[in-house]
Amino acid sequence: MRQEAGRDTRYRDRVLLGAVAVLLIACQFVMARLSPGWTQASFTTLVSAAPVVLLLAVPALAGLLAIPALTRTTRSSLVLMGAVLLTGLAMRVVWYGVPIEIDDDYFRYLWDGAVLAAGHDPYALPPLAAMRGTSAAAHLASLAERGAAILPRINFPELSTIYPGTSQLAFAVAAWIAPFNPDGLRAVFLLAELTALAILAVVFRETGHAPALAALFWLNPIVVWSSHGTIHSEALMPPLLLGAVLLLWRGRDVWAAVLLALAIGVKLWPVLLVPLFALHVWRQARSLVRPTVVGAVVVAILVAPLALAAARNSHAGLSAYAQHWWVNNAPFAWASYAVYHATDGALWGQRTLRALIAVATVAIALRLAWRAQATLQSLLLAATLTAATVFYLAPAQFPWYALWFLPLAAAIPCPPLLLASVTLPVYYLFLPLVNQGSGEIHNYGVALLHAAPVWVWLAADAWRRRRPTHDAAA
Repeated sequence: MRQEAGRDTRYRDRVLLGAVAVLLIACQFVMARLSPGWTQASFTTLVSAAPVVLLLAVPALAGLLAIPALTRTTRSSLVLMGAVLLTGLAMRVVWYGVPIEIDDDYFRYLWDGAVLAAGHDPYALPPLAAMRGTSAAAHLASLAERGAAILPRINFPELSTIYPGTSQLAFAVAAWIAPFNPDGLRAVFLLAELTALAILAVVFRETGHAPALAALFWLNPIVVWSSHGTIHSEALMPPLLLGAVLLLWRGRDVWAAVLLALAIGVKLWPVLLVPLFALHVWRQARSLVRPTVVGAVVVAILVAPLALAAARNSHAGLSAYAQHWWVNNAPFAWASYAVYHATDGALWGQRTLRALIAVATVAIALRLAWRAQATLQSLLLAATLTAATVFYLAPAQFPWYALWFLPLAAAIPCPPLLLASVTLPVYYLFLPLVNQGSGEIHNYGVALLHAAPVWVWLAADAWRRRRPTHDAAA
């Protein structure tokens, strides 16, 4: 009887996982077919934006609900991992050759990559200078001619690029693969994601989890949408963060420092993981000298050009981003509104608010680093919570920014944070509301829908974990 029940359970699990795989691929296929008609202006009603929300959220929810079946299956890990690999590849292949209209960040990537691949400084001039053919941009004239189709589509062309060195190198490789073609970026991002998948499989083997749980990252619809649909550079982050933590735990401190430095070269926030890495090395009585020197040199090479451009140029994109960008963060909107009225709209009030958020983020990162234990699971947990803190306190919470913490959350795994894959697509309701002149409804209300369920589940999970301790003490 037990054997028959076990066979029935295995059969149901396989059917369920097969159905989820078909759903995941089908939703990405439909999105790829519809996306050429999706523009920011085309979403005029909430109903018109519903397809992109549902095609992301529904398969993400199905994937989370299938986790028990994924861990129960008795298929060989090799067969199951092969199925996971092929499903993820199918989800991504459908995007190649597909033009993207709903987002325009990648046009900047294409231009930056072409500029760097041609041997020029992408930080020196904003794209607008090349578009206008100014004398200062004479050396970019031939590039501007070849990139005539993408130059006018770069957002904020009056600002220079905000992307550090690792991102710029990836953009240049993409330009070498397919100049001024988004498929070149997709190919580079695919390589990064495949590397992250391999690292996750190793992490799960080391922590005693089923390697097939790497599907929580590899088959995540919002991960695929961000890397191959809307084509964002956050796709470069997962292998660097996961690899850095794994190498740190294995005692490969110099290489861990290199990977962490490369992650800082994608987006600057991973600098907050430096205390976690340093404290772990120090507590293990290992030398901090070599990893510190090597890491600092790599960071300087990757970040110094961006920092110098921000310091000397009034058109620096990094400065504008740090001072003004905010979206999809209702609590920040409420706080900013209160500060605005309390200070009569003075600029120092908003700057103080952002400074306080930065201080709070640093304080939380330091506390997490101090409390981390010398296990791989604990290091991953501290890194995950640090990345999630950066995201949920950041004034701008674009869905693709979730790639900062989703791969780490998959590595633990942490279902409350993985729930963000289901809730973040609500962001796309912002577009029709703005087009209707009701953007404030999203900024001060609807934006809370993506964060509140995650916070509630995290709080409930933390309370559940603490209760046994209190009960035992009583």
